[in-house]
Amino acid sequence: MTGKLLVVDNSLNVPAYRPVGHWEALAREKLIVHRPEQETSVDLAGVSHVFVTGSEASINEDAEWIERQAALLRRIVALGIPTLASCFGHQLLARALWGKTFVRRSPTPEFGWVNVTINEVGLKDDLLSGCTASFDCYSAHFDEIAPLPPGFVCLASSLRCPNAIVRVGELPVWGIQHHPEIDIPTGTALLHALAEMMPERVSIIEEAAQLEPRDSGSAALIVKNFLTVAP
Repeated sequence: MTGKLLVVDNSLNVPAYRPVGHWEALAREKLIVHRPEQETSVDLAGVSHVFVTGSEASINEDAEWIERQAALLRRIVALGIPTLASCFGHQLLARALWGKTFVRRSPTPEFGWVNVTINEVGLKDDLLSGCTASFDCYSAHFDEIAPLPPGFVCLASSLRCPNAIVRVGELPVWGIQHHPEIDIPTGTALLHALAEMMPERVSIIEEAAQLEPRDSGSAALIVKNFLTVAP
């Protein structure tokens, strides 16, 4: 049984990107939502699991709201609450726990559908139990975790992202650089929205939009595994 489920929502203003709905559909229950603009302290009493979403922002920005979210994430990790972070949230783990020197602009950004390969350590990890050795999912990121922070364990990689899935030591805290929670129709719509939002990056995004959509449906199993991890 799980207690209250919290989602730390880092999304900003792209209509096509509504990550709370993605995680609610997979968790199959209503989530408590904490938004970037909320400055009040979050009551973590009774919270059994936390999702941390992606964002249209860059993890390298010096924004007050990012520092607030990082401080909240440090509290969550210190309490040992099982946490699953995606994309910007994945990067936020490194920034919150070790600082900005462990996140950077990726030399090889990934957009569209990518293949993620789980390593031997990952195949034995609770989060990825039962997953195939590789799976396809949606990706949209210009930033990445690099180098791997001390104590972080790499569980999987993709062709352009060496630290695609990480775990914070032996804590029940994981980060996934990609978006297995985003299905093909949503991913396609997001690519079109991002092309309009980022005209300077339109060539990369349009190239990704031409790729054949590939989704192995791994998100359901990953979330199921995550919610069985005891606080």
